[in-house]
Amino acid sequence: MKKRIDPGYLISLLLSVVLAFVIGAVILAIAGFSPGKAYLAMLNGAFSSARHIGDLLEYAMVLCLCGLACVLGARVGIFNVGGEGQLLLGAIAACQVGVWLDGLTPWLVLPLAALAAMAAGGLYALIPGVLKVKVKVNEVITTIMMNSIAALLTEYIVKSYFQRPGASNTETVVVNEGSILPRIFPSTQFNYGILVALFCVAVVTWMLYKTPFGFSLRAMGSNPRAMQQAGLPIYGRTIAAMCISGGLFALGGSIQCLAVYKRFVMGFSPGYGWDGITVATLAMNSPVGVLLSAFLFGMLRSASISMSLTSQVTTEMISVLQGFIVMLVASPNVWNVLGHLWQRLKSCVGRGRKQEGAAE
Repeated sequence: MKKRIDPGYLISLLLSVVLAFVIGAVILAIAGFSPGKAYLAMLNGAFSSARHIGDLLEYAMVLCLCGLACVLGARVGIFNVGGEGQLLLGAIAACQVGVWLDGLTPWLVLPLAALAAMAAGGLYALIPGVLKVKVKVNEVITTIMMNSIAALLTEYIVKSYFQRPGASNTETVVVNEGSILPRIFPSTQFNYGILVALFCVAVVTWMLYKTPFGFSLRAMGSNPRAMQQAGLPIYGRTIAAMCISGGLFALGGSIQCLAVYKRFVMGFSPGYGWDGITVATLAMNSPVGVLLSAFLFGMLRSASISMSLTSQVTTEMISVLQGFIVMLVASPNVWNVLGHLWQRLKSCVGRGRKQEGAAE
């Protein structure tokens, strides 16, 4: 049965975002900056031109896939924080397929590159999944450790076998022309990967709410012990969800490299895997909600440079705003506490006025 979203929770979610911006404005004012100019620069940096809008949508597309990966894991009751490592391996796998498959039509190369990326990310996520169900190792610990392993492994692979001659950075050669994911607007980084992201949102939504497999995943996330007693193979479901989550992370990394960089570049991710966790949190672990959440964080990230240049506010302020948004959203009782404090303040003021009236 599909869980209905509480309208009151949506209102508190919106108020949490507004409160985060209010707190950010107070911090800006204390630091000596103008909150109005800073936020105006943020809006201009995100929506002032087609190029800025295209870059916003491109970043939101990657965040959408990463957030969707986190949503799928959360629905099953697992916390996959290994997105950074999984998208790195997926990106290098897709780029090498793009280099090796020369002369084939893009309609064949691009799906093969995407499948290679998802296979690499899914197999890498299989390791912590097996450790969790077989040895009871916490997936948070294993996936965090495997992020570092993936970073060092991809760097070693590129430098040892696929390093572009004469390059100062750790990067591979440019993929073949048929392996480059086309851009929708040539002057921007906005590409057809957005269609892949929307397709994945639709598929995951359908799978979770319209199939017996998806129902079992959601039920297992709510009460795994009851599902195990009912005969549901929770170990297999956990491993399957972990692999699909890793595949979605890897797909986001592969699209970014094939469309924007046209090769694998070490350090291409500014933290997509970590931002995906915040996107999923703000979306209330809803596949459709990930679209709006990814758009918000894409706006914040794409506008950070413009805010830094125009109002001299450092880009770290965007991370501060993201942190406040996540903290407030992750604290569902914050508005109850604030309402209680407001009622106590009103009662104190009322008693003070009564005492003044009695004294007169």
